[in-house]
Amino acid sequence: MTELTSFLREQTISGANKCMRRPLPESLSVTDSPLSIPERKALGLKILFEKMPVFIGEKELIVGTRTYFKPHPDNKDGHDIFKYSLSAGIPYLKTEEIQLFGTDQSFRNKTHYTPDYSVLLNKGIGGILAECRQRSERTDTTQQQKEFLSSVMIAYQGLMTLIRRYSEKAAEMSENAHGTEKIRLTEIASVCKNISYGKPKNFREAVQLLWFGHLGTIIESFEFINYGRLDVILYPFLKDTPLPVAKQLIECLLLKMYDQVDIEESYLSKYAAQLVVTLGGVLENGENAVNDVTMLFLDAVASVRLPEPEFNLRINSKNPQQFIDKAAQLSVEGCNFISYYNDDIFVRNLTSAGIPEHFARIYAFDLCQDINIPGYSEFFTTGTVSLAHILMKLLCAEQEFDSFEKLIAKFKERISESICQLITDFCKAQKHVFLYRDGKTEEYFDQIKNSGAPVDWCGRSPMSPLPYLSALFHGAIENACDIVYESYPIKEKGIMIGTSVEAVNSLAAIKKTVFDDKLYTLREITEACVNDFGTESQKIMKSILFNAPKWGNDDDYVDAIASDILNYTLKEAEKYRTFSGGKQLGGIHQPHPVPTGATLMATPDGRNKGAPVTVTLTPQSGTMRNGPTAALKSATKIDTSLVQWNFCVMVNYFSSVFRGNDGKEILKQLITAYFSIGGLQHQPNIADVELLRDAQKNPSKYKDLIVRLWGVSAHFIDLPRELQDEMIARFA
Repeated sequence: MTELTSFLREQTISGANKCMRRPLPESLSVTDSPLSIPERKALGLKILFEKMPVFIGEKELIVGTRTYFKPHPDNKDGHDIFKYSLSAGIPYLKTEEIQLFGTDQSFRNKTHYTPDYSVLLNKGIGGILAECRQRSERTDTTQQQKEFLSSVMIAYQGLMTLIRRYSEKAAEMSENAHGTEKIRLTEIASVCKNISYGKPKNFREAVQLLWFGHLGTIIESFEFINYGRLDVILYPFLKDTPLPVAKQLIECLLLKMYDQVDIEESYLSKYAAQLVVTLGGVLENGENAVNDVTMLFLDAVASVRLPEPEFNLRINSKNPQQFIDKAAQLSVEGCNFISYYNDDIFVRNLTSAGIPEHFARIYAFDLCQDINIPGYSEFFTTGTVSLAHILMKLLCAEQEFDSFEKLIAKFKERISESICQLITDFCKAQKHVFLYRDGKTEEYFDQIKNSGAPVDWCGRSPMSPLPYLSALFHGAIENACDIVYESYPIKEKGIMIGTSVEAVNSLAAIKKTVFDDKLYTLREITEACVNDFGTESQKIMKSILFNAPKWGNDDDYVDAIASDILNYTLKEAEKYRTFSGGKQLGGIHQPHPVPTGATLMATPDGRNKGAPVTVTLTPQSGTMRNGPTAALKSATKIDTSLVQWNFCVMVNYFSSVFRGNDGKEILKQLITAYFSIGGLQHQPNIADVELLRDAQKNPSKYKDLIVRLWGVSAHFIDLPRELQDEMIARFA
């Protein structure tokens, strides 16, 4: 780590930017403007760019820090992190509009997007503005389309102003500076001036414009707007930049990506808006994508060692060995924010699902491990099918079955009904919102009046347009249409299959204790779950159920049930299309184990009411009896060809496994072997239970201890107590 990186890292972790506090300096509103809704939203963003604090920290090479807002006023407990929005700082909806729509949905924002930042870097702000003007001047452009294009231009004129403000600030500061400090500030002023309108000419300008471009997306949307394939995006600008200089700039960029330590008013505080960088894989033409910038990012990670951003690595058979070698070394050293993906299979699965191969090859990720095609799609999401919730609802309604096969058949029937209802509701809402897109506003509002409630299309609403972000998606300017209305070319959506392990383990326990060993009736087990295993006899039952065969032990008794249920659910989902014609992509994922578990009654796997659920396909805490290789082998028994969107196997390893051995080689061989038998994805989480317990008692000794939660990684000592306890339970 260089002296500069060490200094900036300490500044970042200590929250030196707290001196700015970064809210707006005054109360502002654009509701009196005669402009349209998207233009007013963009105007609010432009005013924010013009008025937000400009902060150039000591020794910084990459500048720019976000402004953030407090949560929606209805957010009483601070746990809902999904209602932050530009509108919290600058309201843009008129009272009469809110009345017409039936509610205020300016706070609704789906997020979970992955734009294509190469659009900004290859065109520059000036190029985006020119394209909007040209499209607006076409004779076939409607008034609504002109309003959208105007909103994009307003937003990017605001970004141009913000960058110029940084240039002017740096120039002003340089007047009283001397020596290397004067050189630093003069260079910042020059870089910002050059990229305020034109395309970047070198690596430093590209990194700085990328960061400003990203700042715009998260100021407009607050969170979950991911970076995409930064090695591929930045590589063309590397050219004559010496590699040590480029590495230093990437380290500065990574520290900027962590620059939100003063966000406190949410469940995960500064980790509330964690984001993902995708590295590796193949290029659009199918050739190896690993390049010098890829390796510089991994070198920079080794220096910076912070849990954000996370790194999702696409491991392709065409990648050089040094790529996975270096990544594996970082993982065994405790960088529990690196995930590994079987790139050959994911590309194949996306292509098999109908995604054109050149698009399939350029996929990247958003936070929750969900695949996106940057700038061409947004797969998140039709909704979630929670298998354990469906199972418990079934058991509470029908407590007797003649055979296990009949129970499975009825369970599948309920799964089918749930998927059908989920997609029916999604398509109904999508169809309704498209009325507004197509200018059929009278019909749109008539439906709201008739239903008595506004449409909720998974966070997408005409009341919350995204003019800034839209310009970073292909098709938006060409079609003169906001991405809220799917103006990008790929229409597919994902279905998230959740609480899989709880459902599978519950079914295995029922099969063992009710139908095989005949220890209990299904009614008795269901009643015990309703009673949360409250009586002494039910506590004994709970122990027997918990010790029944469990997922993740390479045990066909359980794995056959998992394969049957999950394959069925994935196949059932792929039968459907959205109203716009997009296919349903299959994804198995369960984030947020603590809040999700809080909504689930006791289950027949021996889990108590409200206890945390398991992260996706990770073995339930305390049940991985045959080691990590068995857990990974269980995951390969699912038909992974049915998975095109999301898949997560997180295995918790004791650090001692890799200590004193060639740990890097052990982990690399484990991942390589797993991928060779069809494994899709792996998130290693490497720690020791005693270390975690000591960190609870002596947090000051463990400031750099990083753990993987689900799609989120964090410093262990920063987590709420219940998440610390849940993490310890995984290793116990």
